[in-house]
Amino acid sequence: MSDLITITNCKNCGNQIETYNFCPSCGVKKITNRITFKNLVSEFVDRFFNLDNSFIKTFIHLFTKPDEVIDGYIHGLRKRYVNAFGYFAISITITGFYAFLVKDRLKEIIKFGNFSEQQAKMQSSLFDSTFQHQSIISFLLIPLLAILSRLVFLNYKKYNLTEHFVIYLYAYSHIVGTMALVLLPLMFIVNDFIIIMLIQFPVYIFYMAYVLKKLYQISVKKIMIKTLLFLIYVSILYIITIILATALMIMSGTISIPSK
Repeated sequence: MSDLITITNCKNCGNQIETYNFCPSCGVKKITNRITFKNLVSEFVDRFFNLDNSFIKTFIHLFTKPDEVIDGYIHGLRKRYVNAFGYFAISITITGFYAFLVKDRLKEIIKFGNFSEQQAKMQSSLFDSTFQHQSIISFLLIPLLAILSRLVFLNYKKYNLTEHFVIYLYAYSHIVGTMALVLLPLMFIVNDFIIIMLIQFPVYIFYMAYVLKKLYQISVKKIMIKTLLFLIYVSILYIITIILATALMIMSGTISIPSK
């Protein structure tokens, strides 16, 4: 079978382009080669791993100068870096792939068998539901974190609630996606889930504190106080969320309480 396709009309606007390499009407390139695995790999590498690509620049600068990326986007800089929702989408793809690879391993090292039979079934059902709706949970978590963050910085007027949402679209997406890549090999080396947690969450907290310190340009002492206040708010929210989520899943039949 020939690898070439005869193209007479633009697939984008329908204009006649038989003698053109690019559509004179809309500028779309005429594609005459069949799609192959090689094409897909080449396009992926060119899109995400080219050193001149905005993704690589965004990824690096969210470590080295997150204030430039986030504050720049908030104030209208749109071309230099990947936009906030685009970066969130990339992070969701990475964490989704990570979850697919480690789900069974996580169940193994969490050791549900240490619970009673009833507790183990409930914990396992809650675990499966969390993984199944991971993308939705992440998207709902960001506005909640933004609200808590705005409350913590209520005495500062530099960023409003919507701008805090943008801050977390970038920062949360960045650290969660990065840690997924870092933790992937560790998941198959470490046999204790507590160790994973002790690595994961302090890094989350430190990075978010670092980003907010850079954005608000405050002292180490002030960001430590703000971080402690934020953790108190998060702890309260977490307890409420777990209670409500468990109650809703029981009511909807997603999980059931086994009879004695």
